[in-house]
Amino acid sequence: MPSRVAMDPRFNGQLQRDWSWLIAAYLFLGGVGAGAYVTAVIEGFARGGEALATTVGLWVSFPALLIGSLFLLADLGSPTKAVRAGLRPGTSWIARGFWIISIFMVLAFLHLALLKTSGRTGLVDSIAVLGTLFAVGTMAYTGILLGASKGIPFWRSGAVPVVFVISALATGHFTVMLGMALFGGGGQAVKSALATDMVALAAVLILFEVLAIFLFLQAAFAQSDSRESALRILRRTSFVVGYILLGLIAPLALMALLLFGMEDAGAGGYLLVSAIGAILGLVGGLILRHAVLICGTLPTWNIAGFEFRRIARPKIPKPGIGLVPPR
Repeated sequence: MPSRVAMDPRFNGQLQRDWSWLIAAYLFLGGVGAGAYVTAVIEGFARGGEALATTVGLWVSFPALLIGSLFLLADLGSPTKAVRAGLRPGTSWIARGFWIISIFMVLAFLHLALLKTSGRTGLVDSIAVLGTLFAVGTMAYTGILLGASKGIPFWRSGAVPVVFVISALATGHFTVMLGMALFGGGGQAVKSALATDMVALAAVLILFEVLAIFLFLQAAFAQSDSRESALRILRRTSFVVGYILLGLIAPLALMALLLFGMEDAGAGGYLLVSAIGAILGLVGGLILRHAVLICGTLPTWNIAGFEFRRIARPKIPKPGIGLVPPR
């Protein structure tokens, strides 16, 4: 559980300070890599192994995971800590995540290498299925890891993994769209590839994310231990403006414009709007993870001038762990 805390005079609880932008970037890039891989596999099975979305998604997946792992190493401080982090998969979600992401990185690299050297084969399809399972595991792990930090009630909600999985699918999808718009060669062919199903699926993913974040915050506000964190995140300008308005509403409006207002537009304008929407969606995904991290609160009680950390009632109360709240 994070150990460094900071008091905010506007609230009662203690903010955790151990996990911030480095871990937010790690969680974000892990989600992007996994989401891009799932998009690539879906498009590969639906359109053929050499579909533009498949190529872009596979080229994005491994580098995103690799760079995300470097952010984790930077936060840990040394490679030795990273190795030790993977030694206890039976008891630690950090260790489980280490192995899930490591195996997934290998599968993503093999998928790309084999597809480029031998084309789509039975072996490549088998790797794609297995890689998808580990991609989903990677997306869910980023939320489960937070839930395992029992001192932060805001993170313990079962909705956190759901939010992170949907956000990972959306940001991975947006990364593929951005890659197609920027490096697909332009022209009507790329516009057609985006308009076929990529734009519509992006809009659907945003709607699911809106629903997921609403249910998550509603559940957090309903619980006294996590209500303070829910208030904190809703009072952050970066969350309301950067994530809600620019990261969700604006991309959804641009996807709707592409679907219903730019069917006959030129390829250049269509690709530009697609790229802008994708960039906004990606920025929103990073802000979401940072806001969830930084607003995690260790709730306290102020009693007669003394501060007591509030904790969940243990099965067997133990001395020295804080004030056990009444039933």
